[in-house]
Amino acid sequence: MSVELLVNNWIKAAYDRGASDVHLEPEGDDKLRVRMRVDGDLHHIETVPDAKKVLARVKVMASLDVNERAVPLDGRFNIAEIGGRNGLDVRLSTTPCMGGEKAVLRVIDNSRLGMSLEDLGFTKKMLAIYKPLVSTPNGLLLHVGPTGCGKTTSLYAVIQTLNRPELNIQTVEDPVEYDVQGITQTQVNHELGLSFPKVLRALLRQDPNIILVGEIRDAETAEIATEAAITGHLVLSTLHTNDAVGTVVRLLDMGIAPYGIAYAIRSVVSQRFVRKLCPQCRRSAQPPEHLVKIIGANRPVYTAEGCPACKRTGFQGRAPIFELMPMTAPLRKAIYASASPDELAQVAAQSGLISLWQDGLDKALGGLTSVEEVMRVVKGVRELPKGSPRPVQATPTPRATGRGAPRPQAKPAPGARPAARPPAAAKPPGA
Repeated sequence: MSVELLVNNWIKAAYDRGASDVHLEPEGDDKLRVRMRVDGDLHHIETVPDAKKVLARVKVMASLDVNERAVPLDGRFNIAEIGGRNGLDVRLSTTPCMGGEKAVLRVIDNSRLGMSLEDLGFTKKMLAIYKPLVSTPNGLLLHVGPTGCGKTTSLYAVIQTLNRPELNIQTVEDPVEYDVQGITQTQVNHELGLSFPKVLRALLRQDPNIILVGEIRDAETAEIATEAAITGHLVLSTLHTNDAVGTVVRLLDMGIAPYGIAYAIRSVVSQRFVRKLCPQCRRSAQPPEHLVKIIGANRPVYTAEGCPACKRTGFQGRAPIFELMPMTAPLRKAIYASASPDELAQVAAQSGLISLWQDGLDKALGGLTSVEEVMRVVKGVRELPKGSPRPVQATPTPRATGRGAPRPQAKPAPGARPAARPPAAAKPPGA
């Protein structure tokens, strides 16, 4: 089989299996190990010879220099014969390593472009809170979470909701993942000096109504985005934090003033992926005793034993779960009072926060996934299921007023009413 056909077969198999990435890794003697990430887990596919030829082929497809092996490279290409009407976009990243080079092919499913918030999996309860915030003329809407949790796809769903001829929508991204008609998209290029802050400043001189910043990576980008949100623009962006409350702490650590955070942010959405139960072998069941203590009595759960359709795993595909934290008056007051992360979490929970655990449990009880899967995913996030055997003490995160300067602990604002102590959080079984 030719190298060209071999690479195309891997990409087609990745698309057919719903894989998000294809990993090509050197394994000695010019061999290449091929793995695919399906439903969040890597699966070994095969080991093939002629590693250098294969890597040269994917570089040619992405219009990269095949002779450059000493530095990381990034490129992208489209395969018209795979995927929907616009073909399949593939993003290539290579990096030198022991034994040669490793390449990762990110498979970008363009069919997800155009999805609505309802299609993504927002519940009616969340939409009732989130949609009015999306429609505001200014402010900062943040989607947070680890790499690969679907933040960018969610932001594009928001963009699709807002994309109208009378609005000027501009983006700055690294890289541009989806090509959307009707908006202006700019990709950063560090070699040419086009950084996030530089492009963002240029966009603000072009009369934008809505700005999408691919990621807030540094203090300068955070400052410009916050100022733009306060001065009449709707700004959408992503940030790497563990949960919604951690976003406030992270921005403080970047040097953003409390008033800027309190009055710029409209909402923070944290998200994760859970594996969906296989529809072929899914069935309802009575929960075991350890789950009854967590979810309550008389609540049937769903499980899947595994079948040929799901390759005996019991799961097929993934779906997002969300945590939604709207910015409320009590939360603004807590930010001004330099509240600790635990105090912020308490105030947020009392003023409308919908947690990952709450959203995940609702979806598990509806049959989308299993309760155990939700518990596996939310493990380590601030709020955890009640009734689990071992308590968890939240670890405070340092806060800052200036860039890197520690924030002193301040007393609550005069006349502020102390919030009620929340019930103790606990780890899921087996944590």
